Amino acid sequence: MRTLIVPVLLLGAVLAALAQVDTEFTAWMKSANTAWENLRKADGPAGVEAVRSAERLGGIYENMIEFWRQRNAVKAVEWSEQGKAAAVQLASAANSGDAAKAAAAQKVLDGTCRSCHEAYREKLPGGGYRILDQSSARVKTSKGPR
Repeated sequence: MRTLIVPVLLLGAVLAALAQVDTEFTAWMKSANTAWENLRKADGPAGVEAVRSAERLGGIYENMIEFWRQRNAVKAVEWSEQGKAAAVQLASAANSGDAAKAAAAQKVLDGTCRSCHEAYREKLPGGGYRILDQSSARVKTSKGPR
């Protein structure tokens, strides 16, 4: 009986850790959605609200970089790094009132979200989404010259 308890406790600990990761990930995505909504509602891509939203998105991308590194998801790490850089550019441009640069950074930022969602997110039949692991991700790769 005692030999059965240890594996069951270990399995429970692993499942709890995985649930925590999904909970954190979901919280990050919800926070990112709120930041995007705030950007859309702001008076253009420059100004105080745009700066706050861009800074929030930059922090979320920082979390995502480590999240995807732990899963060896190279493209997701790349998109997260690009997203963080674009969020920093957006915050800087919005802070200085440069609407054109802010809009360009926002477009890059939107592209990183879209690319990662298309590759690593699957819509569930009952609603909601699940994160795809590296082996089942729909990452498009291009083969260059050999």
